[in-house]
Amino acid sequence: MTARRRLFDALFLDRDGTLIVERGYLSDPSGVRLSPGAAAGLKRFTDAGTLLFVVTNQSGIARGRLTWDDVNAVNAEVERRLRVRGVPLAGFLVCPHYPGGTVAAYTRRCRCRKPGTALHRRAIRAFGLRPERCAVVGDKWDDVGAAVALGAAAVHLLTGHGRSHRRAVEEKAPGTILARTLAEGLARLEALPQSVKAGHPSP
Repeated sequence: MTARRRLFDALFLDRDGTLIVERGYLSDPSGVRLSPGAAAGLKRFTDAGTLLFVVTNQSGIARGRLTWDDVNAVNAEVERRLRVRGVPLAGFLVCPHYPGGTVAAYTRRCRCRKPGTALHRRAIRAFGLRPERCAVVGDKWDDVGAAVALGAAAVHLLTGHGRSHRRAVEEKAPGTILARTLAEGLARLEALPQSVKAGHPSP
C-alpha cells in the first residue's frame, strides 16, 4: 500500500485537556486517560509521516506541586498508551517555569512557557521542520498564540479549559480551526487540501 502524502511535517500537541483528560496538577500516571479518539486520529498522521511533539506548560514544578519525576512519569504513561496503539511520539517538550512560583530555580519569566515558542523552535531546528507546515493543537489561547507566532496552523478545542479561552481565540486569531474535541480537530486538519498552506486554512 502506498503511503499517503503528509499534509503536515509535525503536530505540536498540548498535553492536559487536549491529548489527555484534564486532571489539574497530575502526578500519578494511573490518572492518565487519553482523549476519546486521540490514538486513532493521530495514527492517521503518523502513518503518513507526520511527527508528533507534546508541548506542555508544567507550572506545578515552579509552584512546588509537582516534581520532575512526577511529570516524567506521567509523560512516560502517555507515551506508553499511544505506543501500544501504534502511535509514536517524537518527543516531549516541557516548560517548568512560572513567574509566581515558589521554587526559586523555576520562578522566572522565560521564552519556553506557551505562548512562547522556544520549545517549538528547538524541535523545528533539530528536525529540520518548516513552521508553515506544522500545526499546533490545544485548549488554551497559549497554544493558539504559539501557533500564530510560529506561522503554523492552529486548532483550538473546547475540551479542558477551552470554553473559557474560545472568545480570546476568535478575537485574536480568526483563522484558527475551531473544534469541540481533539478527534474533531484532527479530522478537520486531515481534511484540508494539500494546496492549503498551514496556518491559513479555509473556513
